[in-house]
Amino acid sequence: MRNIFLMAIVIALFTACKNNTTEQSGEGTNTSSSSVEVSSTPVENIKSVMYESETIMPEGMGTTTSKVYTDDFGKKVRTESVTSISFGGKSMNTTANMLKLDDYAYTWSNMSKTGSKIKLDPSKFDPNTTDIATLTEEMKKKMNLKDEGEETIDGKSCKVFSFSMEQMSGKMWSWKGIPLKMEMSMMGKTVTTNVKKIEENPSIPAGTFELPSGIEFKEMQLPATAQH
Repeated sequence: MRNIFLMAIVIALFTACKNNTTEQSGEGTNTSSSSVEVSSTPVENIKSVMYESETIMPEGMGTTTSKVYTDDFGKKVRTESVTSISFGGKSMNTTANMLKLDDYAYTWSNMSKTGSKIKLDPSKFDPNTTDIATLTEEMKKKMNLKDEGEETIDGKSCKVFSFSMEQMSGKMWSWKGIPLKMEMSMMGKTVTTNVKKIEENPSIPAGTFELPSGIEFKEMQLPATAQH
């Protein structure tokens, strides 16, 4: 149960942080490798976005619903994820928060007075913080990142990518840097995430990108997956 719960949280945070496209000038830039090409142009950039997603855990164990706000072309990201788990006749609801701000990712929950903060490193892969468009050539090779063409989801033309590294593999359908759909397999289980609602340049509530009071944040290192 614990492993599946952790996997669901990883997927929810991964979905929340993918819209990390930075503002470009002129005609934009292309990042490419022998296996995949990811482009970012001013047309694709959106100053701010709100989207809601739903993650379905395997074996009917529960769901995670996430609400995500991004601003300043992905420099600021805030997500709140509510996970409902049912197992052995018992149920549990938890709320997890993530804030990407000033080159750090902050995480905390409704069940603790302590949280964590991680210094972001664009040269390393972490599914919680990394945007595919910013990956180095070395990381693309480590991830076995492949361009799988394009597919349409709800009338939106998406770029499709597959990846695999260590015990994690998956597939993502990306529209303007937002993953409309995600499939990720870890520990023999597959979790699927789908975006249910999107608003471009929404009205963002005051305080959305401020750290909460009463939470002590302890700095941590990137997970082992991100360091190899």
